[in-house]
Amino acid sequence: MSRGDGMFKEGLVLFAARDFAGAAGCFTHALQESPENANYYYYRGVCFQETGARDKAIADYTSALVRQPSACPVRYNRAELYLETGDLGKAEEDFAEILRSAEQKDPHWSALAYLGRGLIRLEEGEVELAVKYLSAAEDLAKMDGDKLLLARIGDELERSGF
Repeated sequence: MSRGDGMFKEGLVLFAARDFAGAAGCFTHALQESPENANYYYYRGVCFQETGARDKAIADYTSALVRQPSACPVRYNRAELYLETGDLGKAEEDFAEILRSAEQKDPHWSALAYLGRGLIRLEEGEVELAVKYLSAAEDLAKMDGDKLLLARIGDELERSGF
């Protein structure tokens, strides 16, 4: 096992214990050994996201996507951060890319992307299009049997007044 792999595994232990600062340090050391490993960037990005370092998280997710462009979890996390920071255009781009790569193959990620697109449309006052996207998200979540996602969609609809 390489030193980078060892540091990554140590980081995963800290990550599981919710010691995100400690885990980020381990992932940083792992990246020094293996700077092309997309997983190392992803996990460090999650650590940064969990600790509120949004810009660092976005940078790490972007680095991971350069190395693995079709990684839906990475792209989704970055889109969520863009939503939080109000960069709706970039969030929309990421959700659209998830739909291009996940459509017909992974209803879970497609449903999440439609949910995100629906939230953007609500934010922009485009209610008719928002309902269309949120309905698509709901249909996919039902097809996938994802009760947690269905509950989240219901919460978002209720919060939006539907």
